[in-house]
Amino acid sequence: MSRVKLKSISKKIGAHTVINNMNLEVHDKELFVVVGPSGCGKSTVLRMIAGLDHASQGEILIDQ
Repeated sequence: MSRVKLKSISKKIGAHTVINNMNLEVHDKELFVVVGPSGCGKSTVLRMIAGLDHASQGEILIDQ
C-alpha cells in the first residue's frame, strides 16, 4: 500500500512548466529524499504534496 502517490503531476507557473509529468510512489515506512540543483522544482513538489500548492495536471493521492 502506498502512502503518497503522484500520478502524472505537472505544474505550470505562467508559461513556464516547473514540473512535467512526474510520477512517484512513497510507501509506508520508506525514506524519501528530494535532491537537485537550485530551481529544479524540489520545493514545488513538496508544497504540492503538503497541499500548499495545487498541481496544474494530475493527481496526488495520500493514504490510498
